[in-house]
Formats: sequence, structure tokens, C-alpha cells
Amino acid sequence: MLFILRLLIIAFLFYLIIWVAKGLFRPTKPPLDIPKLPQDMVQDALTGVFFDKSQAFTLTTKGQTIYFCSQENRDAWLAQRRTLQ
Repeated sequence: MLFILRLLIIAFLFYLIIWVAKGLFRPTKPPLDIPKLPQDMVQDALTGVFFDKSQAFTLTTKGQTIYFCSQENRDAWLAQRRTLQ
């Protein structure tokens, strides 16, 4: 009985050694290619969506530049302002 217990322990230790050795020599996965986010993000005044400043449609009013993600949003924002006045 003691012989079988020793044999099981040795077999288990042998299995652990092989498992660790396989892990050490396994090739690592290449890092994911994460796209770079634009550095200058602005928020659309009408919808609140953030987008790249280089693609913005702008409107300057009272010395302040307001950014929009589309010309339609800019026109809709101007229409809202006109109806409020």
C-alpha cells in the first residue's frame, strides 16, 4: 500500500514538473495591435459625441469656437438658437 502511495506522489510530481516546463518554453502571444486614439478630441455641441478635432465643423460665436461632427448638426444647433431668441 505504501508503495502505491509513493508511486502516485512521484507520478504527480513528475506531471507538475512537465507542466511547469511546458509553460516556460511556450511561445508568448504577440501584443494586440491597439489603434491610437486621436490626441485632440472635442465634443459636439448638439449631440455630446466626442470626435477628432481635425474632422470638426466649427462655428465661432462671441469669441468662442463651437465644434460639431457634421454640418447638419451645426445647422440644427443654429436653428435651435434662432427659435430660442
